[in-house]
Amino acid sequence: MLRLYLAAIIAALATLALVLGRAPLALGAVYVIAGAVSFLVYRHDKLAAAQGAWRVPEAVLLAIDLVGGIVGGLMAREVLRHKTRKQPFSALDTAIGIGHAVVLATLMIGLWGFPQLG
Repeated sequence: MLRLYLAAIIAALATLALVLGRAPLALGAVYVIAGAVSFLVYRHDKLAAAQGAWRVPEAVLLAIDLVGGIVGGLMAREVLRHKTRKQPFSALDTAIGIGHAVVLATLMIGLWGFPQLG
């Protein structure tokens, strides 16, 4: 359940940063698209595990989450009950989530920002 709370916090912070004009719309698009990709890749890996088929490497799952798919990854792990106890994967994914939350919080409160384009 903690994963869903972290995913909700990240989504809320990203939304607030967009609404407050502190982040470009492209950032929101990255979170939505990468999150959907992440969820689908976790789902594929879960199905592959059940069938004994080729698995997605953990490094790939973590990389997708790192580049913006964290909300989808956290949701998939909770909803699909996939990789919930696996260490150090679980700790690394949680750290990625906390990192996203910290970066988004500092962006939202204005400690740093994106350069104005155009």
